[in-house]
Amino acid sequence: MTIDIDPYLVLDVPGNASDEQIREAHKKQSRIWTKRAVSGDPSVREEAELRVGRLDTALDTLLDLSRRPAFDGQRSRHDVHPSPVPSPVGGSRSSANWVEQAKDALAEGDYHSAAYAAREATHSTGDSAEAWILRSRANAGLGKLDDALYEVRQAITIEPNNPDFHFHAGLIHEELSQWEGALSSYRTAARLAPDEFIYPLAVGSVLLQNGLIDEALLTIEPIHAAYPTVRVVNFYLAQALLDKAESVPAMQGDGAYRVSSPDEITTMRALIGRTASLGLSDDDVDYRVRHIADYLDRMEKRTWTVPRFPFGYSTFKAVAIPIVLGVIAFVLFNSGAAGAGFVLLLFAIAAGATTYGLCWVPGWKVNRRARH
Repeated sequence: MTIDIDPYLVLDVPGNASDEQIREAHKKQSRIWTKRAVSGDPSVREEAELRVGRLDTALDTLLDLSRRPAFDGQRSRHDVHPSPVPSPVGGSRSSANWVEQAKDALAEGDYHSAAYAAREATHSTGDSAEAWILRSRANAGLGKLDDALYEVRQAITIEPNNPDFHFHAGLIHEELSQWEGALSSYRTAARLAPDEFIYPLAVGSVLLQNGLIDEALLTIEPIHAAYPTVRVVNFYLAQALLDKAESVPAMQGDGAYRVSSPDEITTMRALIGRTASLGLSDDDVDYRVRHIADYLDRMEKRTWTVPRFPFGYSTFKAVAIPIVLGVIAFVLFNSGAAGAGFVLLLFAIAAGATTYGLCWVPGWKVNRRARH
């Protein structure tokens, strides 16, 4: 069986990508394409819905323990083919025909054909903002982001007050990690169309990706209050809440965190609980909620861990000391020194209780000790 869509190309990951790399790539691209899926332009919406579907299918394929090896076998036999590059069409066509052809190709995810048709449309008439934006969308789909940015700027020059053009420019800046350009474009779009929620929501997503979680929540929360049932709004609020949860632990470093107090656990559970209450059916969100919840469960479980003391406290000493004291107390009882044996027995019990309290501790306490 031949597969036309290569999930590695869809997610832009190498053939040896780990599950974590695949999830990160899916999350990054979902943040881009989910915003497009609520566009007022039917052509943009169709393209985005198709792309989101392909991203989800690619994720499912590459994370499935049976489907991925089967696909890799087909891939090695060259049974996977990208969309063909269109051949030049003879004869002359009007700019309007090329524009319609580009729209149709974009709606089908055929970026090669769309780029060809849109290029012909701009050659027919260079002052068509629609032709330039279609050309930009096609090249963005092909990963030619610098070209796409130039082309959307051409469209903006012709129609400077079109918020969708500024929004599209922001998406390209975002893919290029040009954060200031993305924020500027999204804010311009929001100013030109103050009644559209997607533009300020896009601002919140950029703040979130730059670690400005509290600012992002301040931006996204009012949008959610106004549009509590809109999936894309819930999607970005969920991302913000989960990022906030993972920022709670005081111990942070090398892209990881460690919980070191019960208060941190309580706060994180409240945040992931609210995320779950949004009712999203999203693989990335569900995975992150489960991952954080499982980690917090482990941090509340007790484990035998001997604290590090300057005098070389060890598991052997921790167990041996109360046992030795208990044996000596038993000997004293049997030798007639009941008073001394009783006192020593109390010391043995105290040593055992101290050992239990110091060594049988929850995971968060182990982390706290390592912190100091």
